[in-house]
Parts: sequence; structure tokens; C-alpha cells
Amino acid sequence: MATEQQPDVPFREPSRIERLQETLAENGISKAVIYGVLGFFLLWTLFPVYWLVSGALKSRQTLLSFPPAWIPTEFQVSNFVQLFAQRPEFYQYVFNSIVVTVVTTIIATTIGAAAAYGFVTFDFPYNLDFHLPFYILSTRFMPPIVTIIPLFVIFRNLQLVNTLYGLICVYVMFNIPFAVWMMKGFFEEVPASLVESAMLDGHTHIGAFFKIVLPLVKPGLLASAIFTTIITWNELLFAIILTQDVAAMTLPVGLSSFVTKYSVQWINVSVAGTIALVPVLLFAFIARQELVRGFSMGAVGK
Repeated sequence: MATEQQPDVPFREPSRIERLQETLAENGISKAVIYGVLGFFLLWTLFPVYWLVSGALKSRQTLLSFPPAWIPTEFQVSNFVQLFAQRPEFYQYVFNSIVVTVVTTIIATTIGAAAAYGFVTFDFPYNLDFHLPFYILSTRFMPPIVTIIPLFVIFRNLQLVNTLYGLICVYVMFNIPFAVWMMKGFFEEVPASLVESAMLDGHTHIGAFFKIVLPLVKPGLLASAIFTTIITWNELLFAIILTQDVAAMTLPVGLSSFVTKYSVQWINVSVAGTIALVPVLLFAFIARQELVRGFSMGAVGK
């Protein structure tokens, strides 16, 4: 049997950079540099979180001591009790944040998924199925601060200032574009033949959407919901402008009240920051596998 002749590759002398790379790889220096950079990045990212949580468990004297006490020797769990004792309205802040975040996530993810499915499935005149998603996303290009004054005037005339309904409307409006673009990538991965088969079996478009398509894009729904939850839970700008009453204030607004012109309540800031951090961190940790699948399958991975 005749064998295929491999073309002769001319020998090339390695350059200085290539020889240096080989030397570093043989001595293990390349790996050491990579691990060093990754370690520095992890330290840079996680140290503020550690300092926040450890500060919530220190006494005020220990927290403000110099040189700093890097590792707490005593755990002042009573700081959490004192926060709610000194500021009972903090219960209301937590409750408002939970309500606004849950309702916003459900509405924005549902509308975003339905809109993305429509853009992928149906043909629009004048190629609008291609242009409309971009127009929707373009609303996120502008800084939120430029819309705050018109929104405040509109909401004041509609009597939506100082209400949870007003905050939910704003957050849904600003999270839908992100949900549409993220879910659009997932729906494009679903073969059109599945929807056609479902409709041949007697399903309507809505039936095929809920029974066939949505279970296939579950990672995308979870990833979109997680991002919407994180954005809504942490949002401060609209909340601090559109709410002035405790009945409608959210957790970030309550947390910012500990920093005043004359003093900073460091212990309360640390405790409130830890309380604000834990729910989102737990939610992302529990859904981390679906979140990674969402990154690798959807629009983020494209």
C-alpha cells in the first residue's frame, strides 16, 4: 500500500524568545508565574470580602486598631443583634429588597424569554427581528443617571415615587434588554424541527414554548435570573432617588445611611454589608453549575 509522502519542513532555528520560553517552561518558572498571578488576583478579589465579614465580627476598638488585626481573636456575634436593635427599620429594608428582587426577576426573565423566543421564531417585516433586539439593548448603552430626572418626574405624576411598584417597574424596564439578549442565544440553539414536530402533534406556539422549548433552555433561564437578581439586589442609584420613606427603601439605601457627613458607623456598615452579601452569594453558589452551563451555551459564550 502506497504511503502518503509528508512534505519536508525546513529546519528553523528557534528565536531568542522561543528559547527563553522553553527554558522557563523546563524550570517550572512559567507555571510559578501563572499561579502567582492567579493567586494575586484571588487575593485582590477576595480580601475585601474577607475584611467585610471579619469586620462584622470584631469590636469597634479591634476594627479601628493600628496595626490592623488581620485575624479576629474574638467573635462579636452580638453586632448583628445590635444592628436590628438600634435600627429596627432594617427589617423593612431587607423585606423590601427581597420583594423587589423576586418580583423583578420573575417578570423580567419571563418577558425577556418570551420576547427572545418571538424574535428567533417569527419573521418580522423590514428585518425587524434582527434590528429590534439591538434597539432594545441600546437602552442599556446610556448611563442610568441620564434617565433618572425624567423618570422621577413621570413617576411623581403617576404617584409611583416612594412605592415598591415604582422600583419594580424601573428594574424590570432595565433588566428586560439584558434578558432578551441572553435568552436569544439559547433559543437559537434549539432546532426549529423540534417546534415544528410539537406543532404537528397538536401544540400551539405557546404550548410548544412552555412544554418543549423552555425545558431545553433551563440553564439560560437560571443564568438570566441570577444576573437579574444580582443587578436588582445591589442597585442603589434609582432606589436612593425614587424612595425617601422607610416603607419603600431597599437594603443598599439603608446601608448607605450609615455613612454620614460627620461619621461612619463602621461596625454597622460591616454587619449590613455582610447581610446584603450572603443571600446573593448563596444563590450564586447553589446555582453555580447551571450558571457555568449558561455561560458556555448562551449568548455570553458566543
